[in-house]
Amino acid sequence: MLTPFGRLLLVQRVCEQNWSVPRAAESAGVSRMTVYKWLRRYQTEGMAGLDDRSSRPRSSPRQTSAREVAAVLQLRRRRRWGPHRI
Repeated sequence: MLTPFGRLLLVQRVCEQNWSVPRAAESAGVSRMTVYKWLRRYQTEGMAGLDDRSSRPRSSPRQTSAREVAAVLQLRRRRRWGPHRI
């Protein structure tokens, strides 16, 4: 896994030092697709594109309803049931 500094180094090698993508990928221990991803983010967003991002989904259409969550929490508190029993 690369840090933002490692991502910047990767981008600089390809853009400024004219390294090939496969060579830069091998030197960083990542795939070529990963190099292309960081290049694309850097070109569209600049330095901010190299920062870590949350992996949390933007939406959860199949999320458990608030009513079901409340019922499960109630069973856990009142009856001291665990996930297998519920």
